[in-house]
Amino acid sequence: MVIAHRGYSQFALENTLSAFDKAILAGAKGIECDIRLTGDKKAIVYHSSHIKADDKKIKISEHSINELQDICRHLGHELLVLEDLFEYIKQKQAQFFLEVKTSSPALIESITKKIKEENLWEQVNIAGWSFLVKNALKAQSQHPKLQVGQFLHLPPAYPYMRKPKKSYCVFLGWLDALHGSQRLFRTLISPKRLTKLKTFLENQGFNVKAGVINNDSGLDLFRQAGITDIVTDRISETVKYFKQNS
Repeated sequence: MVIAHRGYSQFALENTLSAFDKAILAGAKGIECDIRLTGDKKAIVYHSSHIKADDKKIKISEHSINELQDICRHLGHELLVLEDLFEYIKQKQAQFFLEVKTSSPALIESITKKIKEENLWEQVNIAGWSFLVKNALKAQSQHPKLQVGQFLHLPPAYPYMRKPKKSYCVFLGWLDALHGSQRLFRTLISPKRLTKLKTFLENQGFNVKAGVINNDSGLDLFRQAGITDIVTDRISETVKYFKQNS
């Protein structure tokens, strides 16, 4: 499964319905997007903690949803809110991975409430770094069908890694924005060790996915380990890669 990182941001503004549409049309079967809270505790789809407008950085957590929507309209685009995102999801067959940008219980509650209202337990996942999804993991006791994905930090001695808390899946990989993260991963985790790590995690009950992988050598590494659910910015290229290597 090719999972579009914030939609297809090469052809549309990231984290917008247009970017999601273009990703799905290009062959993506999953969408990853970012969710955070405004100053009045409304959930919106936005990656950065700030909006840049007229050479100013406007902190999202310090402004109301109405103020932020006005700012975005001034910038020429709509600000996607959680309710509109779920209306969109209901019309699609793609999997959605909602990456939480804060561990706020209010954010987890907002997302979980919408998943429950729309009965989208199998289509919508809450995802994020392990320290940010802690309240989502706790929510699983009340909502057993809630699917949570964790981005893992990997030490060199993975057999001694702290077992992730029970969840639907884990993500392995690197971030291009973190200089040297790909080199570090490849240094610590050889192809052989990656295969063993996948088996180790699957034996613990996790589905194993990868991201954010934006080059063919990275795709080779994970495909050879049997990991084919990939978060990427290169949608068309990655879809083509897996068709040629299926």
